[in-house]
Amino acid sequence: MSMKEWMELDIDHLEIEPVTELEKQRVKQHILKKRKKTPLWKSIGVAAVLLISATTVTTFAFPSVAAQIPFMNNVMSYFNDDYGQYTNFELFSDDLSLVDSDNGVSILIDHAVYDGTNIIVSYALETEKDLGKSIGVSGGNWFDVKDAIAMRGSDYIIQIDDTHYVGVAEFTPTFKTGINPETIEVSFKPKAFYNYETLLEVKGDWSFNFSLNRVDGTVVTVNETVKNEQVSLTLNSIEFTDVSTVLAYTQFASEDLRKEWLSVTPTLTVKDDLGNIYVDGLGGGGSTSDDFITFTGTTSFGAIKDGATKLFIEPTAIASLENGRGHEKIQLDSIVIELTK
Repeated sequence: MSMKEWMELDIDHLEIEPVTELEKQRVKQHILKKRKKTPLWKSIGVAAVLLISATTVTTFAFPSVAAQIPFMNNVMSYFNDDYGQYTNFELFSDDLSLVDSDNGVSILIDHAVYDGTNIIVSYALETEKDLGKSIGVSGGNWFDVKDAIAMRGSDYIIQIDDTHYVGVAEFTPTFKTGINPETIEVSFKPKAFYNYETLLEVKGDWSFNFSLNRVDGTVVTVNETVKNEQVSLTLNSIEFTDVSTVLAYTQFASEDLRKEWLSVTPTLTVKDDLGNIYVDGLGGGGSTSDDFITFTGTTSFGAIKDGATKLFIEPTAIASLENGRGHEKIQLDSIVIELTK
């Protein structure tokens, strides 16, 4: 059924089919496999130029229609994993319900949230034909944030049936001032969707613009350092929100270590005293201005589980020759954070 036909449905008499447990497990296994991908890095160096074509494509907001389509109304439910990364996403994110269609592909921007550091956007695709599995956005014009000078992030799209897909994008903008604004303006203008296995590509003209206010959070200053002769890491602060936890840190590598390796970047494993694992060896995004002698970054994950009283943060520095030419792991002592109400 096309998006146009969906919009003309008598939603009061719409029968909704539930998703089977088998389908849920298949999606869960697929996304856990996909989440191991290396994050996509994107630099913004040139102002985008928008060319207006003879064909005008309008972005609509149809929350009442989207609410009647199960996979479109609760996109993030397909991405829930064992870490509970998106547990509170639907509750505290903005319900955007923006739809744009072109060349047989309709895109719905479902929900989005900005925690003051990172942005998470859930979206869905409806296609006229089966594009296959393993598809992604190609042709440039991924998610952009106004006034950001660089951006890092990741994007996952999974197929839930022959003509329906769900996606989630997570990205972190960097601003010239080093200060993240209270409100951000986001644009999404994909040029094509591309199947990595079959090389099938569907081009189109889709365009979305929306703004997000940062959710309320509490920033706790930590300034605790763990180190050895090769590397040290200082946990600067932790920000707690209803949807996320953001660790901000600075890593320092010795000059001898840097002479031996091309890059030295931190990864973290984060657990609580209840046995929950929030991050397992995740490398957060960040930047260096002195060839990895100093690395400043953040690592984000979901909200802390109820009842937890301590966080155990285990840093590991990855010294690498890059491009699969070898690396070394340097384990540091754990940082223990007492959680208060």
